[in-house]
Amino acid sequence: MSTNRDYISEVRSSHRLLSADARINDRTVLSMLRTSAQLLVKRELSLRRLTNTDSLYTTIPCLTMKSVPLSECAGFVDPMNIARTKYKLPKIGESNYQYAIQGVYSINALGGIGKKLKEVTVNRLNNLLKLDIKKIEDYYFVTDDYLYITNEDVQAIRLVAYFPYDVPNEIMFDEDCSCGKVIDLNEYCKNPLDKEFKCPGYLREQVIGMTSKKLLETYFKLPDDKTSDSNDDQSVNKK
Repeated sequence: MSTNRDYISEVRSSHRLLSADARINDRTVLSMLRTSAQLLVKRELSLRRLTNTDSLYTTIPCLTMKSVPLSECAGFVDPMNIARTKYKLPKIGESNYQYAIQGVYSINALGGIGKKLKEVTVNRLNNLLKLDIKKIEDYYFVTDDYLYITNEDVQAIRLVAYFPYDVPNEIMFDEDCSCGKVIDLNEYCKNPLDKEFKCPGYLREQVIGMTSKKLLETYFKLPDDKTSDSNDDQSVNKK
């Protein structure tokens, strides 16, 4: 597992200017790393790759759901109630076609994993409602940063998705979720720099290169990321 700290260290070591300039703090480097990784991962997902790459995805073991009117969702005019996550979700990665969600699972009353739910688009759900079907299958959809399920009786879910940024503790360790899970304090209190950087290994070099180049262009106006010692020295001497 490669951490945020590992990736930051690689960027800094890629060019002498990046390791020496105090203006470029770890937060800045990490932010650009995530932007680079998100762009490359979106490209790969749009090519139908990475859908089964477990290292890319984060599992939120338990998310509390609450019953809300379907009319809460823009475009719906219907008296039925559905279930919605208690919290807004952090940004979920996307391809050109859909969210990078590997699975949404209902959790039963005993805290066990129930069935895997199917995704539905808002337009598709609208069409199903117009058909006046008495019992709609259990679907999920994401809108306005909430995840909704068409069955209001679902009280908790497990979500496996690609999150380009860290998942907040109140979501990752939902204290209201009755799943019988014990919070791992080591994970709860972990330094953000020591958390896993979500990126497939084969994209690592590209992510480091893109980030280094962007930092050099932004802070030093260098058109290229020169990495040899001789070029580094020339760059320093010219300043």
